[in-house]
Amino acid sequence: MKNKWKILIVDDDLSISRSYQKYLESEGYSVFTANDGREGYIAIEKESPDLVLLDINMPVKTGLELLEDLNKTFNKKDIPLIIMLTAYGDLDAAVKATNLGAYDFLSKPVPLEKLRAAVERALETLTLKERIAHFVEPDSTPFKDTIIGRDSLMIDIYKTIGTLKGNKATVLVTGESGTGKEMVARAIHENTVPEEPFIAINCAAVPENLIESELMGYVKGAFTGAATNREGKLEAVKGGTLVLDEISEMPYEFQTKLLRVIQEKDFYPIGATEKKRFHGRIVALTNKNLKELAENGKFREDLFYRLNVITISVPPLRDHIGDLEMLTLHFIKKANLMMNTSIQSITKEALDFLSTHSWPGNIRELENTILRASIKAKDKILTRDSFVFLIPEKKEQNDPKEKQNVCEFFNTPDKLLPLRDVEKNYIEFVLKQTNWHKGKTAELLGITRPTLDKRIEEYDLRKDD
Repeated sequence: MKNKWKILIVDDDLSISRSYQKYLESEGYSVFTANDGREGYIAIEKESPDLVLLDINMPVKTGLELLEDLNKTFNKKDIPLIIMLTAYGDLDAAVKATNLGAYDFLSKPVPLEKLRAAVERALETLTLKERIAHFVEPDSTPFKDTIIGRDSLMIDIYKTIGTLKGNKATVLVTGESGTGKEMVARAIHENTVPEEPFIAINCAAVPENLIESELMGYVKGAFTGAATNREGKLEAVKGGTLVLDEISEMPYEFQTKLLRVIQEKDFYPIGATEKKRFHGRIVALTNKNLKELAENGKFREDLFYRLNVITISVPPLRDHIGDLEMLTLHFIKKANLMMNTSIQSITKEALDFLSTHSWPGNIRELENTILRASIKAKDKILTRDSFVFLIPEKKEQNDPKEKQNVCEFFNTPDKLLPLRDVEKNYIEFVLKQTNWHKGKTAELLGITRPTLDKRIEEYDLRKDD
């Protein structure tokens, strides 16, 4: 399998470049080199490599400049996987490269074994990407529900989670409903203190008069009915992770006590005279704007700033739609294991159709969609028809109001419009009807998304603020 992969090394240090080339060729890869970013761009156009090892600092054209050029002139799916090489610990360059789509970073000089492992990891990703659009092979490995994605927005989340090892900083996870905030909280736990307890509580589901006893516990005799001591979640979590979901719904009066827990790392169970220590980490989840709530007096401002030590913003699915294929594979496997379905493949046409959906319910909606399609599937292949339930019912063609809209749109009593103006006006009209949802617009117009993007740029169409 290895000899099918083509690797380009772009580095002005010839000794390093030749060393890497010789080693990777001995591993069975097809390897070629370029001395700077300009030569690298030409080589990418000519050879279409699968993977590029790209140095950041080079004369003529740097690695970052090459990445910028690729993003300007290539379709995203046609840009090869990029591993950045750098001899400098330049955080700004690393962040910029990530935003431009870099897959990984290696610090020079790279030990050959580490280089081989990084290359194999990257090419395994490409293998998955190839398989995902054509054939899904259920395997016997245990299923693990976790956050998934290769988009730069998701990579930023992975990097932030990586900085949490060894500390107990409070984390605020924000995002729309269904984006996977709970999965992010679980990932934080598993990458920091997996051996400790993980406890989640939904603040909106606990009655106001019970939130304090639920979190802090109580001692025997603290109130009528307190027949024994009860351990609260703050104590039960030990050195683990306490997740406070829908933190915006926490009773305002109790927020002061939570603030003290975060500040002082201790608390009093109800009726107790001795303090208990809090040893865990608090991860707060919300789909609301806490800062705005605090400014309007609906959430304690001081608590907001205490929670906002480290913030992770989970993007809606529409903002990292390129991850849809990977997520689809993940949920097909989950359906196979959890619901005893046996889906083995999904067509490219079906994936293309799924990518045009707006996904207002985000990843949760995608999971439910795949589950529903898998259960109802008549064979082992998911096709576009498997997702027919996503297509909204269309208005009757003879709807008088619809006819009137169309007539008004083309009604130009003074003169007939040139075809170019008609196309521009109609594209703008459909964009407004879909609230600028490009996937739906492209589907309604019967054109591809790249073609729509090209027309929007060509006609200088802009969404009204």
